[in-house]
Amino acid sequence: MSEWIRALLILGALVLVQFHVIADAAPPSGKAMQVQGGPWMLAGRADESAHLSPHPHLVLVLHGDAPFREPTYQYVFAERAAAALDDGVVVALLRPGYADGEGLRSEGKMGWKLGDNYTRDRIDSFAAAAHALMDQYQAADLTLVGHSGGAAISADTLGLYPNLAKRALLVSCPCDLPAFRSNMMRLQWNPLWLLPVSSISPQDEVASIPEGTIVRMVVGAEDPVTPARLTSAFADALKARGVNVSVKVLPGLGHEILLERAVLDQLKALMAEPQNTQH
Repeated sequence: MSEWIRALLILGALVLVQFHVIADAAPPSGKAMQVQGGPWMLAGRADESAHLSPHPHLVLVLHGDAPFREPTYQYVFAERAAAALDDGVVVALLRPGYADGEGLRSEGKMGWKLGDNYTRDRIDSFAAAAHALMDQYQAADLTLVGHSGGAAISADTLGLYPNLAKRALLVSCPCDLPAFRSNMMRLQWNPLWLLPVSSISPQDEVASIPEGTIVRMVVGAEDPVTPARLTSAFADALKARGVNVSVKVLPGLGHEILLERAVLDQLKALMAEPQNTQH
């Protein structure tokens, strides 16, 4: 990419200062780990509940596109989730190509953070890592938690790997990729959002998501990045499919809501949902 395009990308990104800027938190407590995700070694941190059975629940957490800083907020969520859940291992993974600024980095290419890195190779890498972690922990089941771009990858995984995860919590999801990128173009006045990408839109994978999957979605009512209408449209498509899905809209809140108490409450309620054994 030429220098003038790079400069344009940065300028356009700076127009929206709310996009993935989360305040620094205490150093993460989770254990640093690595897992093979297909061709790439993915890094992250693992937190465990106080009580673990021989076959615990596995929760995988994926961060958003994080155009302004190296992401660590997913570790904070993982730590809180492990403390709140019983018999759970919560692993927050760095998406391919991302680093956390604290010494951990996943192999692969990060992309340009323009909705361009929700691609099949990255989704395949995440799914391979999930399989490996399921085996490592002898997990009873898998739940996906994703924020923003991480929610898109999680939703894509439900459709492309329909027998992998039984539950998902999708937060601030750009689930209709063309609509999301069009919105970002208008929001930032950055023409790079008009460039074609090979990312997979979750809206196109709804028909492949098993009816027995349980999906919970959370979005801020004032989210300018992934407006609530994107969440509602995806939920409506899941309902038409027969999927158990519900939406919680958080009044007065914007895009950066993963660390809101209401999101953790949704995860706790989701983990308590009885599963469909036909999934």
